[in-house]
Amino acid sequence: MIERIKKLLNNDETKQLILYAVFGVLTTLVNWAVYFLLTAILKPENHIKGSFTHAAILNVSNGLGWILSVLFAFITNRKYVFSSESKNTKDKLKEFFLFVSARVLSYFLFDVLGYNLCIYALNLSHSFVKIFMNVLVVVFNYFASRFIVFSKKK
Repeated sequence: MIERIKKLLNNDETKQLILYAVFGVLTTLVNWAVYFLLTAILKPENHIKGSFTHAAILNVSNGLGWILSVLFAFITNRKYVFSSESKNTKDKLKEFFLFVSARVLSYFLFDVLGYNLCIYALNLSHSFVKIFMNVLVVVFNYFASRFIVFSKKK
């Protein structure tokens, strides 16, 4: 049994998934920390649900959490998860552009569209929706990073 575990941990794809999961959790914690800190300070519940102020507080908190978590994710994914071998500035900028583009797509699909639909159309709790959307974002972003952003040139 121990030999099977050692063999599994020596597999590059398994290591990559484990590292992605670890840094994904840390990235999510950065996102949540910013979001929940800002919503605790700005108190959207003190405003009428659906009002400009209520929506602004939730969406600004969501957006700032996203920006800081994307920067954290790029650094950790590039260096530790996908071990990018890009050396020149042009290739590094291309990776950053692709990474941010994929994150922008997942942000609008899940953190804006899905988030607001669930809160305002389905009347779900913003805390529950935030957590659920982050799960969807993690899955989407792994595949984008693995197969598009940091794909190894053959």
